[in-house]
Amino acid sequence: MRVTFTRVDDHRYTVAIDREHGAPLVSRFAPGFDDLMPHDLAHYLVEEHFGIELGVWGQLAAGGGGIFAPAPEDNTLRHRRRAQRVASMGHADMVRSERLVALTVATWERSVGRVKQQTTAAPVAADPDALRGAVRRLDEVAGRWRTLPHGGSLAFDWPGRLTLDVSKTHRGRAGERAGRRVR
Repeated sequence: MRVTFTRVDDHRYTVAIDREHGAPLVSRFAPGFDDLMPHDLAHYLVEEHFGIELGVWGQLAAGGGGIFAPAPEDNTLRHRRRAQRVASMGHADMVRSERLVALTVATWERSVGRVKQQTTAAPVAADPDALRGAVRRLDEVAGRWRTLPHGGSLAFDWPGRLTLDVSKTHRGRAGERAGRRVR
């Protein structure tokens, strides 16, 4: 899956996703603009760095939807069911992702002398070396983001090792949750 973050102007950015699994997703304006590190970009970098398979970006790579939507003609029942299944399977990863993003961004902001808001400690275990690596990655990409002109983009390829092929697993199926194997 290729994810492209485009700086539209001084207050907006878009996210475009080209993926192998699931219905094509509509490019959209993203929330959480920040001149140094937009929220969705921070999620991408943290989830990739910590190897979170079914966080925001892993769910999208697996064919889920999250806050992204396909065009109305592609929003079939099959797509909605797949998205629900992926979301169900990824609940724990989403919680972990949110906590690691909060911790990593707060740590990075302190490291660059920029603390936008007071954060409370998130109950998440993070290896100190891995956290330092994630902070370095945010800093490196923030430098690139900061210098983008309006209309400029950063593109990333989601690692195949973090992409779950839901057609090859029974995880998250309704029968599995009830203790039955779905055939």
